[in-house]
Amino acid sequence: MKKLAIIIFLIFTTSFTPIAAKFTVAEISPLSLAFLRFGIAAILFNIIFLFKKGSYKIDRSDIIMFLILGALVIPINQFFFLEGIKLSLASHSGVTYACTPLFAYVISIAMNHEKFTIKRLIPILLTIAGIFFVFYDSIMKTKVADSNVLLGDILLVFAVLSWAAYITLNRDCIKKYGALKTSTIAFTIGIIMYIPIFIFDMKNLTFENLTLPGILGFIHLTFFVAFAGYFVFTYAIRYIKITELTTSTNLAPVVAIVFSWILLKEEITYFFIVGATITILGVFLSQYQNQQQTGGVIN
Repeated sequence: MKKLAIIIFLIFTTSFTPIAAKFTVAEISPLSLAFLRFGIAAILFNIIFLFKKGSYKIDRSDIIMFLILGALVIPINQFFFLEGIKLSLASHSGVTYACTPLFAYVISIAMNHEKFTIKRLIPILLTIAGIFFVFYDSIMKTKVADSNVLLGDILLVFAVLSWAAYITLNRDCIKKYGALKTSTIAFTIGIIMYIPIFIFDMKNLTFENLTLPGILGFIHLTFFVAFAGYFVFTYAIRYIKITELTTSTNLAPVVAIVFSWILLKEEITYFFIVGATITILGVFLSQYQNQQQTGGVIN
């Protein structure tokens, strides 16, 4: 029962993140929203860290790495994600973020952390083909409605790249300092870096148009995703087989697509369905191959 609850929570937080963001960025400036949600999350992380009597001390040789992690996780990632979701569609975001494990794998290859194998080429090509269909759908929407969906999708790709880079680069720090300390320091550095951006955008910050969906979206993004999601995921990878976890959470983009159609009335075209299906299949095959190599369990 506990395992099922964890999986449901992770699917819920992952799949509803783009939907919550879509509601909230319509009512709060994206640049200010990033500071508010991660500012609260950073405070909560620091409270937990201090309660556990943690030490902020790190080796001097790791300072640059923590500066990079801080920049990636908040200023860079949040700019691309929230500005991207404002222009794009929640369903497109759900599919794009499903590519995170594959992007992380490609970045790991570039950093010589992992070796490329021919078997992994097929999932990569499938994912690229799927994203092409999604982008083609964006181009069609842009031509018909004179919208900025395509630009939003491009920003979302950079958001996924920055997030994939963050989770790839922080592995060594987590091994050395632990997940809580690494996240607390990275979030704190990131939010400090973000202060000038927040000050610049304060003129656009207003709560006059805030509605119940916007409030619920903010609560989801801040407390369920940025804060609680960390603890649940950390617990999950210790006690649930990664095969079960990844197979189950692959449902998240499907759930995101369905509820984007129901709650946001987004148009789901045949091109997008084909692209989403191919992309999710490519990601699933990539994860499956990785699990076969690692034995399916993260220690």
